[in-house]
Amino acid sequence: MLEAMKKIINPDVVINYDSAKKQLKLKEDGADSKVAELYIEHIPGNALAFTLDYQPQKDKQKFKQLSLYVNSTNDVGVNKGCDLIILWQDTKQKRALVFDLKSDKPKAQMTQKQLDNSELFLKYLLSMAAVHYRIDTDGIKIDKAIVTTNARNMRKRTTYQPNAETAQVGNYKIESVVANSSRTACVSLRKLISA
Repeated sequence: MLEAMKKIINPDVVINYDSAKKQLKLKEDGADSKVAELYIEHIPGNALAFTLDYQPQKDKQKFKQLSLYVNSTNDVGVNKGCDLIILWQDTKQKRALVFDLKSDKPKAQMTQKQLDNSELFLKYLLSMAAVHYRIDTDGIKIDKAIVTTNARNMRKRTTYQPNAETAQVGNYKIESVVANSSRTACVSLRKLISA
C-alpha cells in the first residue's frame, strides 16, 4: 500500500521524518500559533507522512484549496484539509492517522468537519491505489486526532485534569501539549491513536 501511495501522492506534500529517531517534525507557520514546531515521536519506520495543507511560497493559487474541483468559497468545510496524514502498516493491519494542530480554542464542530473531510479525501486516494495498483485497502484502520495547547475548553469534564488520558470529542482524540520558550512541543503517536 505504501509504495502505491508514494506513486500517487505529489512529492511536494510529503513530509520527511527522521526514521532513526522515529520522529517527525511538523512546522506551523501561523503567527498566532503557540507551537511553531511539533515533534511527533514513535513514528513507525515504514510510514508515509504528507500534508493536506500545503502552502508553497510561489504558485499559491495551485494549492489554494484541497481540490480545484470543489468550490473554494464553499463555507461548509468541503475544502478544509488537515495538517498531516500518516500511513503505515503494523504487524497486523494497515493504519492511518488524520491529524491537525489547533490553537488554544478549537471549535469542536468545525474540527470534526475538517477531520471528516480529510478522512474522505484519504479514502479517495486509497481507492485510487486499489483501482490503479490493485492494492487491497479494505480494513484500513483510520484514527483522527488533534493536538492543542488548551484542550480544557473541549473536554467534557467538570474540572481540567492535565494528567488525564487523552480526551475524546466526537470521533477524534484531543491531546494537549505545552510549548517551551522556543515554541516547540512534543507528543507521542501512541497517544493519538487507538490501540
